Amino acid sequence: MRRFVLACLLVLPLAGPVLAQPRPAIPPPVGAQNSSFNLVNRGALAIRELFVTSAGNANWGQNRLDGRNGNPVAIAPGASFAVRRRLDTNCIFDIRVVFADGHAEDRRGVNTCAVEDVSIGAPAGAGPLPATGKAADDPSIRLFNRSARPIVEFRAVPSGGAGPGENRLADAPLPPDGSRAIALPRDGNCIFDLRVVYADGRAQERKRTNLCRIAEMPVP
Repeated sequence: MRRFVLACLLVLPLAGPVLAQPRPAIPPPVGAQNSSFNLVNRGALAIRELFVTSAGNANWGQNRLDGRNGNPVAIAPGASFAVRRRLDTNCIFDIRVVFADGHAEDRRGVNTCAVEDVSIGAPAGAGPLPATGKAADDPSIRLFNRSARPIVEFRAVPSGGAGPGENRLADAPLPPDGSRAIALPRDGNCIFDLRVVYADGRAQERKRTNLCRIAEMPVP
C-alpha cells in the first residue's frame, strides 16, 4: 500500500494543471489593405464630431471623438487625428465632420488606402488662392479642347467613387479650340478621377487630379 501511495504522489505533480492555449490569430481576408488615415483639420474651428462609414451607407455610426478608449473629444485647428482601422478589403469611405459652430462637411467616396492624410475644412477668410483666383475648396474649372476632334463627354467623379458620374457636356459637345466652364459642387471634394471621350470614341482618363489647385484644364 505504501508503495502504491508513493507512486501516486510521484505521478500527480507531473500531471499538473492544463494551461489554456492562446487562440491563433485570425489572418486578414485575402486582398486586405490598410485603410487607416490621418484626419487633418484645416478649418478655423475645432472639429467636435467625426464619422467614418463605408461609402453609400446611410448610417453614419459612432462619433469617433467620444472621449472613450483614449479618443479625444475634439480636433483643434491645424491638428490631426489618427483614424485606425483593421485590415480589410474595403478602401472607399464617406467621412463627415461637425465643427464647433455646428456646421458639417462631408467627403464622399474617399479611397483611404491610397492616401495617408485626409484634409477637411478651409481657414475662415482665406479668400481666393492667388494661383487660381478661386476659393481653396472650389473644384470648378474651365475645360479647353486642344484636340482636332469635338469632346462629347467629360466626367468628374470624386476619386475612388462608384459609378461613371455625370456627363458635364451632355447639352452640347465641346468643339476643337473651344472652352467651357465646368461647375462642380463645393462639398469638400477636391480629388477627382476624370474621363474625356472624343467624338470618334477614343477616351482619355486622369486619376486623382486635384481640381481645387487649378482653374483651367487643357486636353489632351
